[in-house]
Amino acid sequence: MVCMRTTTFPLAAIVAAALLAGCGTLDKPRADNYPATGQKKARAVHHWDVLAGDVAARVAEKIAAWPAGEHPIHVTVADGSSFNQGFLKLLRVQLLDRGVVLSTGPANVELEVQTQVVQHEAGVPSNPPIPLPLTILGTGVGVWRDWKVHYSDRNLLPGVATALGVGAGLALDLMQMHTQGAAAGGPTHTEVLITTSLKTRDRYLAGSADMYYIEREDAVLYQPPPPPPPPPAPVKQWKVVAP
Repeated sequence: MVCMRTTTFPLAAIVAAALLAGCGTLDKPRADNYPATGQKKARAVHHWDVLAGDVAARVAEKIAAWPAGEHPIHVTVADGSSFNQGFLKLLRVQLLDRGVVLSTGPANVELEVQTQVVQHEAGVPSNPPIPLPLTILGTGVGVWRDWKVHYSDRNLLPGVATALGVGAGLALDLMQMHTQGAAAGGPTHTEVLITTSLKTRDRYLAGSADMYYIEREDAVLYQPPPPPPPPPAPVKQWKVVAP
């Protein structure tokens, strides 16, 4: 008599094998998050000046081998937004401070600045958290003030605040401040892409691209002004002539 030895497979292994054999569709990659990174938030004209200084330093490094004064650069912006007009002035000063020769009119070498506002509509909270003012009592010790004023309209489960205690709530708020930043105010759903292109008439020589968070209400600073209204239609004058 011939004995047949059988092998028992776990149910999970059988299901996995069936899926891999074609019983399931595995042709779509899963959605993964990118590794955590940091991104600056532009909130003041000083931040524009910091960016202008960084761009000017990169341009000066790129053209360091050029004969001094032989190729003056004409700095231009793509539109008349408040940011572009302010950044143009700041960038000129930063370039001049680094010895870069600039042209007052069109030249063979141009440095063009462009901005693009990106609005992310997905996931915008309808009731965003309101940061509370923090009073520093000492090294590593802080307390949030005016809880009832800032969170009077927030719905809390009965007894939750009491159960957690002031210490736990303060620890959570301090942790959020550490991860999101008190001055920065946390990430937003509005970003701005700022690019510069150093180019001649037929080639690109260098470029830069910088991304910043901005407040949604500040997006208008980075967008071109609306076109002027059309002129009013001419009024026709009628004159009655006797037959």
